[in-house]
Amino acid sequence: MVLLRRCVLLLALIPVLGLSLAANASKSVIDSNQQVLVSVHPLALLVKSAWPHLTVTSLVPANQSPHDFSLKPSDLAKVHNADSVVWLGAEFEPYLIKLMSRRSEQVDLSILSSESIEHDEHDEHDEHDEHDSHDPHLWLQPDQIPLIIKAVQIDLGLSEPTEFLTVYKDWLKSSKQNFEKSRHIGFVSFHDAFHNWVEYFNLTQLDVVTLNPEKPVGTRHVVEVREILASGKASCLFVEPQFQTRLLKKLTQGLSVQQVKIDPMASQYEINKGNFLGFYKNLAQQFSLCLSL
Repeated sequence: MVLLRRCVLLLALIPVLGLSLAANASKSVIDSNQQVLVSVHPLALLVKSAWPHLTVTSLVPANQSPHDFSLKPSDLAKVHNADSVVWLGAEFEPYLIKLMSRRSEQVDLSILSSESIEHDEHDEHDEHDEHDSHDPHLWLQPDQIPLIIKAVQIDLGLSEPTEFLTVYKDWLKSSKQNFEKSRHIGFVSFHDAFHNWVEYFNLTQLDVVTLNPEKPVGTRHVVEVREILASGKASCLFVEPQFQTRLLKKLTQGLSVQQVKIDPMASQYEINKGNFLGFYKNLAQQFSLCLSL
């Protein structure tokens, strides 16, 4: 009798299981066919790393600063042809506002932007009028990566990238432990891209040269940064490939300053290879290099 009941139950479950498998298979096909356009290269790298089966491209080229980006006719076509668009929101990417107002298939990450950050007052900061600006470098906030992934997952109807999240969280835990021994060593960054990275790992950023690399830096602040570099308090000066300017020569002329290259835009990492964790590991290596000089 018991055996008969089990057989009946199994027969009843077969159609349900079949529907579930069919739904999952259908969802997988939908996932794999999605053409996802992401506004900036590092976030595109993250999306591809979490869901390798998606076709992911970026709007702003990897080697170009998003600070001064403007749309070209070819960019309009990219936005139009994409199934979904992931962007940082109106505050950081105003050139996309009009296009995004016409789209339903989008992921607006502005809700995840960090709280207002008050920066030290320097004369060039007054020119920028950015005392209380949000940080647009969302992909450089280690604790926000799972939230970014969750937002994309929900809005695009994707499956949870469990394997990626597990590996990422393990790396995050070990990296926080590794930085513990060198958190009191100071450094200077060329531009304020790493504020939240520094805060998360409890590191000591003594100053930044500029908030917006596309705008001039006040003479007073250049002198202040030179004084820090001359004092020997900074183990290194982080420089970025997107901003090789004459300003660096002014800052370091006549000084013995270690310069460490760092790339917050992940320009050396191809989106199709989906190696966001490799990008993060490289950032951590560059910080470790600086803090050991």
